[in-house]
Amino acid sequence: MHLDEEQVQRLLHGELVAPDESAAREHLAVCTECRALVADAEREEEEVHTLLRHLDHPAPRVDAGALMRRARQHEQRWTRWAAGIAVALGLGGASYALPGSPVPAWIEAAVHWMGGPANPSPPAPAPAPGPQPGRPVDPTVAGIAVSPGRDLRIDFTSPHGQALVSLTDGADIVVRAPAGTVTFTSHANRLVIDNMDPTATIVVEIPRVAPRVEIRVEAREIFRKEGPRVTTQEPAASADAYNLRLAPSTP
Repeated sequence: MHLDEEQVQRLLHGELVAPDESAAREHLAVCTECRALVADAEREEEEVHTLLRHLDHPAPRVDAGALMRRARQHEQRWTRWAAGIAVALGLGGASYALPGSPVPAWIEAAVHWMGGPANPSPPAPAPAPGPQPGRPVDPTVAGIAVSPGRDLRIDFTSPHGQALVSLTDGADIVVRAPAGTVTFTSHANRLVIDNMDPTATIVVEIPRVAPRVEIRVEAREIFRKEGPRVTTQEPAASADAYNLRLAPSTP
């Protein structure tokens, strides 16, 4: 039967009673596996004693600030790593645990400079989109803002209600309607408005700088803007404003 770890430790520290110690040494004389186990235990114990002896002496003085300044003169990635490794090797190890030692702070500063904090905090979640300055939130209104891109088509799914279209100096196409009367679905180059209420009035603001915007009800085109030119069957209600009936005209 081989020696277990408790027997090995007790043998090294002279804690076995005479009969047990004699039996252990007789076993070691014929068992290479247990002799290797005892040798490993002796080596580990010597390493521990070596570290403890280092704690009895002051850590060597290393000017971390000078190392950091010298490393900052070079922007290459390998130079940053060299500076960090030099600080870690010169100041780390057993001296890291000395009471009052400045080593932890120096190492943390070096790691932070090389690529980030030693214990980075998780990124804060992005804030939810808030109201535009000067425009209070109205819970009775639903809306969406999309970029017009080079070509955008706005599709109304039903011939219900009316759309008040105006040209503005803004950058986005903005659509607003009474809450609960519409839903929006945004696709690439397309905005779908499901207008469920036949009495709803949907406000559509289109930037003057938008290259091309088309408004359709089902498959019927009722408005088109190409550059500065506007094409619609409805007369302009005022300058840059159009009142579009979504239902088809009756003959």
